[in-house]
Amino acid sequence: MFFVMIGIIFFVFGILFATNVGGAAERAFPVFAQTNPTAGTATSKTLRFVGGFWIPLGAFFIAVEFFR
Repeated sequence: MFFVMIGIIFFVFGILFATNVGGAAERAFPVFAQTNPTAGTATSKTLRFVGGFWIPLGAFFIAVEFFR
């Protein structure tokens, strides 16, 4: 059940960031930049790109739990 919970978190946040629903990437970026001062050249578009990778990662976590 733990893998499903983690998978759902990654999947949902991945969809929010990748599709930028409600400006999620733009709203999350200042929080990220404040907690990680060495953000470098990261932008809110970077969070959208990362969100695209979180979707299959979350799906993988969910699938692992179902087939375990």
